Amino acid sequence: RFGGSYPGMLAAWSRLKYPHLIYAAVSNSAPVQVVLDFPQYNDVVAASLRNEMVGGSDECFDVVSTGHDEIASMLTVGTDTETDAAREKIANLFNVCGGAESLAVDKNVHAFLGDGVVYIPVQENDPSCDGDLCNIEKICHFLTSPSSSLSSMEKLAQMSKKLSYGSCMDINWENKISYLSSDAAREEGNRSWQWQTCTEMGFYQTCEINSPNSTHAYSCPYGKGYHTVDQDLEICERAFGIDAELVPKNVEDTLTYYGGWDMAGSRILSVNGDIDPWSALSMNKKDSKSSSHSNDNGIDPDIDMPTYWSKGASHHFWTHQVKESDGDEIQATRKMIHDWVIDVLFDQSDNNDDGSKEEATVNVREDVEVGNFDFDTSGGTSTA
Repeated sequence: RFGGSYPGMLAAWSRLKYPHLIYAAVSNSAPVQVVLDFPQYNDVVAASLRNEMVGGSDECFDVVSTGHDEIASMLTVGTDTETDAAREKIANLFNVCGGAESLAVDKNVHAFLGDGVVYIPVQENDPSCDGDLCNIEKICHFLTSPSSSLSSMEKLAQMSKKLSYGSCMDINWENKISYLSSDAAREEGNRSWQWQTCTEMGFYQTCEINSPNSTHAYSCPYGKGYHTVDQDLEICERAFGIDAELVPKNVEDTLTYYGGWDMAGSRILSVNGDIDPWSALSMNKKDSKSSSHSNDNGIDPDIDMPTYWSKGASHHFWTHQVKESDGDEIQATRKMIHDWVIDVLFDQSDNNDDGSKEEATVNVREDVEVGNFDFDTSGGTSTA
């Protein structure tokens, strides 16, 4: 089995649960450690904005983080008159649909700040994309331009308007609930995934405030404290009729059934990009059962569940269509996967649980090269 993202989870889980049917699996960018609250997603976003390998920098992160702090401060500090003036200014800067009145509703403000006032495509970062502000490097160059004397908030507003092409920004929370309850969301595939988060996965990408007693220092670059799990649980209740109290249990049941980082499988290769926010929940730990990292082109054949980091890569980027612009790391990752699969398929040393030899029945075309793999360009990739 071969898959990327959710299909990558299924690839690993099918090998885990049906080893008599699935001989081996390549699990790409697969967040198998399902959790309800997933603030680590934005921790990786923050690290990626700082990552010089993909065009990030400390200054770029500071602009994004400080800009959100400035907006939050304007909306919460001062007299009623000052707050009204702040709402008017921010609504104009970001071309908010409904103007200042929209920012007078707390849930709208949370929707506005909690997931970022600008869209930053960290998860799908493509170093060779052609559009304006289409990757981390182009965004960071725009936000850190030395010729700009704007505040961080104003730089974010400038970026937002450049990306919106004149359309206003809809921050209305009730509109979001209505959409996720609609036939349009069902037809576009957004409703089905949202339902699955409520019934199985969680994965709610919150933006946490660090507390003195916290065991983890969160680094979300957006509006800290403005995206909490309560918002996602409200969607479960209102869009699907699923009691908020059941959602944590649903997630825990999934984790218990498959095992998360502690799943005791074999012949499962987990590959991740270090720019990908989902990598925080993938099989990527040196101390995972039967698992070990490798950053070269070789994988120890004695490791049951090896893991591999693709440096500078976003969400299963190496499974996308092969392009001449693909960097050395992406090409090396594809070669590593190819070599591991071939080694596994022709390794005659594997035993079944009863001690008998297990062999894979395969037909391999000798004329197929790694560079000619027909990788799917869609969001998820799955091949039996």
